[in-house]
Amino acid sequence: MLASTMKRLRTAARLTLQQLSERSGVSVSTLSKIENGQLSPTYEKIAALASGLGVEVGELFGQVPKPTPLGRRSITKAGSGVVYETDQYRYEAVNADLPNKRFVPLVATIKARSTQEFNELPRHDGEEFIYVLEGEVTVHTDFYTPFTLSRGDSCYFDSTMGHACVSAGDDDARVLWVSSHTSFA
Repeated sequence: MLASTMKRLRTAARLTLQQLSERSGVSVSTLSKIENGQLSPTYEKIAALASGLGVEVGELFGQVPKPTPLGRRSITKAGSGVVYETDQYRYEAVNADLPNKRFVPLVATIKARSTQEFNELPRHDGEEFIYVLEGEVTVHTDFYTPFTLSRGDSCYFDSTMGHACVSAGDDDARVLWVSSHTSFA
């Protein structure tokens, strides 16, 4: 779904892969692989694509923004969010139908067990908040010693700093992960 939606949005914006690459900072070869369904991009690549296309992250998952009324509200029933999966994480975007949000709320399953599973520590504009729902999560960042969060613990950090979360236990961990993007705020 991401592949066809990205191609549709790029075509509607009359952008070549090269132009989208220049706008998003994502290489042409990576963009081509994403559009052809050969690559599942990381969250920071998705955020960069949304910024380059001038759309919200939710639109890349097929959520068409609705006109913004004066009073805003969005409800997502348990398990009915828009799911996107990478090798390291399974994201469930909740409240994806609400346009022009200042932050992106996700329920994420942390599948990664080591930072070796990442080519490099992801980074993007904005800030992030993580609240552990189940399991234990070790948070790795560029400038700080890794630390482990248990159920009920939370962390807030600058997303421009390289960062990655890995499950610290035998089972996958689940977190509420909220990300802001200054390009949308």
